[in-house]
Amino acid sequence: MRMKALDGWRGLGALAVCFIHLQLNGYLTSAPSTDSWTLAVDFFFVLSGFVIARVYADDLIDGERVLVFAVRRLGRLWPLHLSMLVLFVLVELAKLALERETGFSSENAPFSAARDPSDIVPIALFLQTVRLGPELTWNFPSWSISAEIWTYAVFALVAFGTVGRPGRRAAVAGAIALAAWITLLVDVTGRGMISTDLFGIVRCFLGFFSGVVAEWLHRRGTFRALADGGAEIPTAMAGLALVWMTAYVPEARYAAPLVFLALVSSHASDRGPLSRFMATWPMQWLGRLSYSVYLTHLFLVAYVVPRLSQIIDRLVPNHLALREGIVAAIYIALVMAFSLVTWRFIELPGQRLASRIASRLRSSQTLSSRYSRSQLEITRL
Repeated sequence: MRMKALDGWRGLGALAVCFIHLQLNGYLTSAPSTDSWTLAVDFFFVLSGFVIARVYADDLIDGERVLVFAVRRLGRLWPLHLSMLVLFVLVELAKLALERETGFSSENAPFSAARDPSDIVPIALFLQTVRLGPELTWNFPSWSISAEIWTYAVFALVAFGTVGRPGRRAAVAGAIALAAWITLLVDVTGRGMISTDLFGIVRCFLGFFSGVVAEWLHRRGTFRALADGGAEIPTAMAGLALVWMTAYVPEARYAAPLVFLALVSSHASDRGPLSRFMATWPMQWLGRLSYSVYLTHLFLVAYVVPRLSQIIDRLVPNHLALREGIVAAIYIALVMAFSLVTWRFIELPGQRLASRIASRLRSSQTLSSRYSRSQLEITRL
């Protein structure tokens, strides 16, 4: 099930995160702050809840289908996540070998600071958010993937426990979202809506289950004005206004679930002017690569952009804004190229493998069910 407008928005959100980390690492200092662009992650959570609910909410009617759901979601997220983590580790191993063989030492020692070897296994198993503290290591953006995995588990329980009762499912989802919002509002750590640890899972609950509620409302036609395309531009402007306001009033980000709920709902029917733009092939291509863009860009920021910046600095000295603009343009081009490769050779094969495993599970469960019924009939005879 494709919702083209939402695919395009997902791609734009992934690009926003690319620029955030470029600036946080000191390569976009001449541009205005992108701190408030972290709202893109909260948009992803709402969007994910909407799409997952649309595709799976009515399908998780028994343990077999819940297992198939788990296999498909792991097949979607884990191969690229694990591949990027391995790539980071291989570079650190190469730095360590080079240091031991030649005595050459890089600016950042191998397996130091944000490359803590003790975090490798927890991150590989999506456990990086099951802790307290803001520290992020290795491929930083993957914290949100970890949060989503645990949120999927809760969603599956909710969907399974409310089979055939979509209204009750929406009520439970709304209760979870409200509880998460209150928890973040009173978060004693003071991070709230910028949390990336255990409270980051709560942050994901808030966005994801808001998306589940949005999907139910959209399906019922509760807000028809949001479904006919006429609200696309107003809700997009509201989203941009929220990003702008958050830059000056950080507490404004607590309104993100409601703003993004409206934004996602207004684009879900693919009827308005922005939907037509999002349906163009460049935006669809960007949306298709969005997960790869999200997980690959930090590798380039960490290992490629520093050298690239040095080269451009020598070619264009004393022109900070021009130099950073050139670096940013080349960086985005490299991210797109790298993402195309990972999408083609990691994402797609992983999804196909998961699909085959899911099909076998369903086949084996069907055979088992038929065998059980035949044995019961024999017993009755």
